[in-house]
Amino acid sequence: MLFLCLSMALSQLLAQNRTLKGKITDDKGNAIPHASVLVKGTTIGTTAGVDGSFTLNVPPSAKTLVISSLNFTAQEVVIGSKTVLNIILQSAVQNLDEVVVVGYGSQKKSDVTSSVTKVGGEKVANVPFSSFDQTLQGKAAGVQSVTFSGQPGANQSIRIRGIGSYSASAQPLFVVDGIQINSGDLSRETTTSNVLAQLNPDDIDNLVVLKDAAATALYGARGGNGVIVVTTKRGKIGKTKFTASTEVGNNTHGDLPAAGKPVRANDWVTLFKEGILNAGYSQATADATATTYGAGLGVDADWVNLVTRTGTQQQYNVNASGGDSKTQFFISGGYFKQEAATIGSDLRRYSSVINIDHIVNNKLSFSINLQPTYSRQTTFISNSSAFSNPTMEMYFLRPLQNPFNADGTYNIVRATKDFSSLYNPLFIVANDIHSLDNFSTIGKGQIKYNILNNLKFTSSVGLQYNNLEEYYYNNPLEGDGYAANGRGYSYYTRYFLYDVVNQLDYHANLDKNHDLTLDAYAGYEAISSKGYFINAQSQNFPTPTLVASATAATPTIANNNGSDYNFASLFSKASIAFKGKYIISGSVRRDGSSRFSDNNQYGIFPAGSIAWNVSKEKFMSRASWITDLKVRASYGATGNAEIGNYTWRQTLGYGLTYNNQPGGGFNSIGNTDLRWEKQDMADIGFDLMMFKNRVNIIFDWYDKKSSDLLFTQPISMVTGFTGITRNIGAVENKGIELTVNATPIQKKNFSWDISFNITNNKNKITKIPDGQTQIINGIYIVAPGHDIQEFYMRQWAGVDPANGNPLWYTDAKKTATTSSYNAAAAVPTGVSASPKYYGGFGNTFTYREFSLSADFYYNFGNYVRDGWAAYFYDQINPTYGKYAYNLNRWQKAGDITDVPKPIYGGTNFSSSTSTRFLFKGDFIRLRNLTLAYNAKQSLVNSLHLTSLKFYMRGTNLWTKTYDNRLPFDPEQGVTSASNLNVMYNKSFTVGLNIGF
Repeated sequence: MLFLCLSMALSQLLAQNRTLKGKITDDKGNAIPHASVLVKGTTIGTTAGVDGSFTLNVPPSAKTLVISSLNFTAQEVVIGSKTVLNIILQSAVQNLDEVVVVGYGSQKKSDVTSSVTKVGGEKVANVPFSSFDQTLQGKAAGVQSVTFSGQPGANQSIRIRGIGSYSASAQPLFVVDGIQINSGDLSRETTTSNVLAQLNPDDIDNLVVLKDAAATALYGARGGNGVIVVTTKRGKIGKTKFTASTEVGNNTHGDLPAAGKPVRANDWVTLFKEGILNAGYSQATADATATTYGAGLGVDADWVNLVTRTGTQQQYNVNASGGDSKTQFFISGGYFKQEAATIGSDLRRYSSVINIDHIVNNKLSFSINLQPTYSRQTTFISNSSAFSNPTMEMYFLRPLQNPFNADGTYNIVRATKDFSSLYNPLFIVANDIHSLDNFSTIGKGQIKYNILNNLKFTSSVGLQYNNLEEYYYNNPLEGDGYAANGRGYSYYTRYFLYDVVNQLDYHANLDKNHDLTLDAYAGYEAISSKGYFINAQSQNFPTPTLVASATAATPTIANNNGSDYNFASLFSKASIAFKGKYIISGSVRRDGSSRFSDNNQYGIFPAGSIAWNVSKEKFMSRASWITDLKVRASYGATGNAEIGNYTWRQTLGYGLTYNNQPGGGFNSIGNTDLRWEKQDMADIGFDLMMFKNRVNIIFDWYDKKSSDLLFTQPISMVTGFTGITRNIGAVENKGIELTVNATPIQKKNFSWDISFNITNNKNKITKIPDGQTQIINGIYIVAPGHDIQEFYMRQWAGVDPANGNPLWYTDAKKTATTSSYNAAAAVPTGVSASPKYYGGFGNTFTYREFSLSADFYYNFGNYVRDGWAAYFYDQINPTYGKYAYNLNRWQKAGDITDVPKPIYGGTNFSSSTSTRFLFKGDFIRLRNLTLAYNAKQSLVNSLHLTSLKFYMRGTNLWTKTYDNRLPFDPEQGVTSASNLNVMYNKSFTVGLNIGF
């Protein structure tokens, strides 16, 4: 009887329920497998099959379904009386209703009134780069991202809308999951180390670049250089999903330009002897001197080949995500290893992420983020300050210097023909230790409380912890440790940052029809960063096999210190929208910083913006080919407080002696009137989508005026100092940005997608200290009307065909030439290290399950400089290696060339600083070429998987340059000066992504 009653009750319950069936596709008609289907406000749901179809039993109370899938905009569908639902999801990449994180909140893209660029996680994940900032190259208009070293884990130079400072940092602010982190190079002796390399790119959901003042003013004194907001992946409601990926391959060194390849033995000897003969010595003297340096012994060492290798690269990632309507989670683990193509340069990283979101009740929710990471970086000690640097040595060493002894051991003989002043880098790399161990954690705890339906309180505490241990051991037999019988260096660095935010968010419908809405928030933020540093040095090691500093006989340095900064801020923002057509937004932030004295410790940074969604007007119905059109404008003020923590203070230094007594003295003069640099920026732009989202155009014009720039002004040396830092300069960056994304061909089995962006930026100085018309800062000129990186030097006029002597112009107008370096005038050159145009473009072709993608980035209008020219050109330093371009030298009367005759000792000043060693920095580089296969759903289903992708990738495969004199890679950092960095890597990898 009981069984019968239960059966009848169950039958009645099932009769009340109804069954919904349907299929989920994208706007191209392709099935979206494994999308989440959930009855709104319940935990009742299912997951679509591999063909996008689903079946779901729902109760009579079910009114709405929520459909969601990764990389698509979630959609709510009213059930009504329907039992069959065919649902089309819009790609989040192109849909204007996708959510964008802007400042301390998020907005629908259609409501954004400022200039922002979003880079999706699919552009960042599974890349053969050690840090995600490298993926920005060519991906975002207005962003110049420069990789100036092939060292794994190297720091990246990023500039957003030009350079707006003489001496303060021009790097953007990075915000990771709401935390304003310490970024850049936190190491103290490592060649280059990037904190951002601690973040696994595979764990990133998206990057948002904030460019205009309306977007960055909410970050006040830290937003002047732009802001990059990083959001890591989070769990979504639905069945638990697992993904695993791997990518393995190898790295070889990038191609050296023909002009910069070191000459081999025969050519080196020819140039060497020619220089001696041109200096007036006899052939016998030339032959004998060449023999002294190894000529005639049959040695022809290829040092480029010797200090480079085929390095391996591998990464493995696994994650799990899912949850119900109460709790969602994302957990991941990753391993990354990269061996650079240059010996002695490696990186290993172990990363993890734990992100949890939980709703306690309809009032209270909380979230926890945690990203612990450990990495070990191996480098050589510095780019160019040590002769044990392999990249430096491959240029400096002669091909006549034999790297090996007859028995195959490394040659470290200290003789003229061997290694008397330079070192054998092969022995150095094998016997020195240059390592950096970095343990870091970024974490955040956050609670949200709904005070009212339209009033929410949020409180969060974010933490960033970095623990760096650097150890360098220079062996006593060869290299930088030889003179001291071995040297040991130990550095311990610890950074602890916390970022506390308390915020109220308010939403209101200001009329009964909900046409006029208000969104506002206000909050308080406190940031504190504390750095602690210990270092010790020692020398005189008893044996090369004992490498710990404690085993050295002579301690030389022991030191500890710290460096802190604090910010306290109030911020608020309000946006009013009418029918989604007209939007006006305003914000203000008040910052206080410990980096400035009480005189100027606080500043206010306001901004305002407007937008008009023209496509929502009735008159636009006649232009059916326009999907969306939004026009926007903004103006606001930001600041730049990225200076030393104690620049404004008078500081004391100790460790000094006077009359054999210990003491101290002032080591900086300070300036209590220092204030932050200011940026005022105007921006006008539009966002246009046409032809059913197949063409997307974004355009911006901007004018950024930076004032109160910090500059070291000379003062009387009677004070004991050479200069004082003051706010005395101004610079303007003005430009345009254009981004075009389009799908020219879209068929059932074939599609072609293109992307293109370009930035044209013009920089000029508008103010320098009163009473001065120009300031010569080394090889740069600082003067109104000139670019902040314009070169100032003598102008090269070529070579006199009659005698092979170098020529320079006598004045700026190039009215006459002279063979006397001292008679030539140093003048503004009219060329700069700043590019005029930069950006990227790409194509993706998709045919059935196959896709082919090619991404390029480019840079035009800047010049790069060879700071080491005196060593590698002509014969001013005759015993070092020489560029192949020297083979184009003048040899006899009538020769037309730009390479003067070599003279032993360089008595003709041909290698002195001039525009001779400025080169066009223009280039186009194939950054990425990927061939991928996404397995058919039938195959995926048969393997009991949810997705399967295989791909092959090539990185940095091809570079086009436009100056045949260029001796090195044109990508040389924002200052455009070569620094003998690790050569960039050309990589070939294969990868596999699996979902289950």
